Amino acid sequence: MLKAVLFDIDGTLGDTLPLCVEAYRRCVQELTGRLPEPQEVTAHFGLSDRGVLGALLGMHPDDPALPIDRFVAVYGRLHPAMAPAPFPGAADTLRGTRECGLHVGIISGKEHYTANPTLDFFGFRGLFEWAGFGLPTHNNKAERLQEAMQLWNLTPEELVYVGDAPSDIRLAHSVGVRIINAAWASTAAAEQDACLALGPDYRLTDMAELLPLIRSLAGRNAG
Repeated sequence: MLKAVLFDIDGTLGDTLPLCVEAYRRCVQELTGRLPEPQEVTAHFGLSDRGVLGALLGMHPDDPALPIDRFVAVYGRLHPAMAPAPFPGAADTLRGTRECGLHVGIISGKEHYTANPTLDFFGFRGLFEWAGFGLPTHNNKAERLQEAMQLWNLTPEELVYVGDAPSDIRLAHSVGVRIINAAWASTAAAEQDACLALGPDYRLTDMAELLPLIRSLAGRNAG
């Protein structure tokens, strides 16, 4: 029986991936005069904020001189225009999941530098019991899923992860956790084949379908 749901942020709760890409591009341009191609930025996704920025600037992510504050400022400046609101129904889905008596958490490749501003901007802070953020060295979502299981004393079968990326499917399955592939973002079509090839447990193209599925997995009435 389902006891906990963990959510990704970018591409899952909000259409924020274009914002992330553009914030890195603009930040690098302001610092160096060079505007990276979007593909150069996304090649480093899976790493955290410091990991991506460090890779783009040729700096170690732990270098005290890494201009992470500059990146956060650019991200915040672009947020209102590029990601003015979460996906319709996201807040109701989070509240409805809590009302089912389930644990609700976040696992994101972001670090707190941009995760918390986005959660605040969307009005989501306080809706999660726990948050597991990314690392600059590698995609650590499998480790975060294991942390959540330890925190709440759950088996893999009692947990489900909601994420949009092919790596989310691969890493969730690597620790035996079911995944709901979120395919409702503007960026989802580009990764459809890669996601389907990895065999997600569920793939939804409309966020309105998510809460009924969660209720069903939790043994609750879907209405």
